[in-house]
Amino acid sequence: FHPLNAYDDGEQIVLEVPRYERVFDAVRNGPTESSPTFDRWVIDLEAGKVRTSRIDDRKHEFPRLDERLVGRRHRYGYTVADRDSGWFDTVVKHDFAQATASDRSFGDGKEVGEFVFVPRAADAAEDDGVLMGFVYDKAEDRSDLILLDAGTLDTVAAIHLPNRVPTGLHGNWVPARLRARPRPRCT
Repeated sequence: FHPLNAYDDGEQIVLEVPRYERVFDAVRNGPTESSPTFDRWVIDLEAGKVRTSRIDDRKHEFPRLDERLVGRRHRYGYTVADRDSGWFDTVVKHDFAQATASDRSFGDGKEVGEFVFVPRAADAAEDDGVLMGFVYDKAEDRSDLILLDAGTLDTVAAIHLPNRVPTGLHGNWVPARLRARPRPRCT
């Protein structure tokens, strides 16, 4: 539904994706028919075969990585996961080189949306930056904009908002140097 990344390693294509057993089959307005696991597909073009391996059995979605590495081999990826609460309440950092994952749970009654990676600088290391996303507090019916250190998943900042930001809302970070400059108006 939402791929993390795909890249060509020279001999095969590697994709990392939340994988649903069934999606939009009977329920047309959302992927609610099965829980998504986090899987890797390796497509061997020469042999004409696909290998599937499980990265994580938990329910995962909204995968992100350092956007500077889209379409290229990467070490880290970030997802949101469910600790059996019925909704996404945890941010997960996947280290594909070490085949490990570290978690940051926000606890009961909290629902996390997509967390976007923002590099500290244009030449920063792959996990040198922050993860930025919204966390909904069900008891207070409002959201916080949370910034996590991408290396440690510790909170860097929390901006308390007076209202709810719906989960499922996508976002991107575009550094100022890449934004289009306003065009002068013709009069």
